[in-house]
Order: sequence, then structure tokens, then C-alpha cells
Amino acid sequence: MNDATEAGGQWMAAHTLAEHLAPLLEEFDVKWRGHGVIYVDHEPYNIDTFNRILAGLSASLGVPTLKLQSRLLELGWVNDVRSLRPAGVTNERILDIPQAWAQDLPEDDAPDMNEEHDRD
Repeated sequence: MNDATEAGGQWMAAHTLAEHLAPLLEEFDVKWRGHGVIYVDHEPYNIDTFNRILAGLSASLGVPTLKLQSRLLELGWVNDVRSLRPAGVTNERILDIPQAWAQDLPEDDAPDMNEEHDRD
């Protein structure tokens, strides 16, 4: 990696990233569809394209891909929806669901709860 480029932070400037990103978007045929400059979901093609773009930027700028990914997200140029849950899916705290605990109540004849069990 080119430590001078990374250390100087010149790569972080939006115009510098744009200059290096534009040819990659064209090379990988990334089109604007209203979801963000780069849209990443669970589709293997979109993930692969995003990884190739990051690798290309990393090679040309001498910056690790994770730093580039963070900066692209910060600029709003990447719309990564892989971590979002589908609509209608919610999490409940298990402690707030009494039915989940009702199944684990001890029964009268459970060996570990039976006083006569440990007597010999």
C-alpha cells in the first residue's frame, strides 16, 4: 500500500474518491437506479461488484478496503441494505414473553425438584 497517500488523507476528499470511482462504476456497469451510487443487497452479483469496486479503489489509492468502505458510506455513496431486517420482522426481548418461560417451569415429578430423589 502507498503509505504516503493513506497518511496524507488525500484519498478521503470527495473529489479524489470520485475521480477514482467513476471509471470503476463504468467498468462494472453500475447504473443509477435511485437507490444510491452503489447499492448492495443480498444478491451475489451486487456483493461481488461492490467488492471489486473496493478492490479497485484500494489498488489505485493504496488504502485498505475497510477504510474505503467506511468513507463511501459516510459520503452516502453506498446504500448497503444487507444488515437491515425485512419489514414486519421485529425482535422481542425473551424476558417480556411469559409464554417462553412457562414451558420451563419445574414439574412436581422432575428428579431435580423431587425431595425424595436425593435420599438414599
